Amino acid sequence: MKSLTRLSLESAPETGRRRFMAISEGEEAVLQRLALQETLEKYRGKILPLSHPLTQQVRRISRRIIVSSNLGHLEGEHPQQPLSVGPGAFAGLSAEIPRSPALRRDSEWVVLVVNDPQLVNAFAAPGLVCVFTGIVPIARNEAGLAAVIGHEIAHVTLRHSVELASQNKLLLPAIGLLFLLGIDPGLSSIVTQYLYSLPHSRALETEADIVGLKLMSRACYDPAAAPRFFEDLKRIEQSDVPKFLRTHPPTAERIAHLKTLLPQNYDIYKSSPECSRLEEMRSRGILGRTRIFKAVY
Repeated sequence: MKSLTRLSLESAPETGRRRFMAISEGEEAVLQRLALQETLEKYRGKILPLSHPLTQQVRRISRRIIVSSNLGHLEGEHPQQPLSVGPGAFAGLSAEIPRSPALRRDSEWVVLVVNDPQLVNAFAAPGLVCVFTGIVPIARNEAGLAAVIGHEIAHVTLRHSVELASQNKLLLPAIGLLFLLGIDPGLSSIVTQYLYSLPHSRALETEADIVGLKLMSRACYDPAAAPRFFEDLKRIEQSDVPKFLRTHPPTAERIAHLKTLLPQNYDIYKSSPECSRLEEMRSRGILGRTRIFKAVY
């Protein structure tokens, strides 16, 4: 049976921002399949094999983040299969993570690494994590890469892709109506872009920063790696684009905001017996700060 589209005006987790949602579970499942298909087709020939050390490392980081917040399991791994870090290790943590209805404990995630050293990027969609090798040097280590992956998975838990699809359902008819009324569609599109779409995109990024920090902290990655990643990113940025033209908040603002969130995320980190055990192993020299493997370019 086809699921019905649910129309709702709701408060976004973390910020309380009001948002319009108009996507059914069936449509959400279609979006999930399309995201994977389009990624596989677009980057065909550039995706590193499963056996590559960097792919294995990105999978390990993604697994910790996904399992620790009970968001599912990786493709090819049974939900009950013992992992290096099992769900029980994180039981009782106080951090509340927003959850998309499309994400369940049996949800399956595909993890891909695209070998493109020029592209400093990563993204996630429901059931998909994709990391480009160009972002690896800036991440430095596993904690830095966990900051990137946690941020991208946060977009999924916050249902940002569903929100954007719902937004298009609302905006496209509105632009069409303005055209019928004789208003220049180009002008209306520009006004919509600068007064709504770009500020809205920046708001989504801020929400993902907040939740991404929680996700990596719950997975026992040092939350201080997140602002450090953006400090390194800022050093290589060459753009002087004004804030009102940006899809993301200015990097300096993101760094300052993330630093204000560190105390509460260290509380999350310290509340986990698993994180305490790993920290003890590091202090005794049993476990090191893992470096990141380089892709073969």
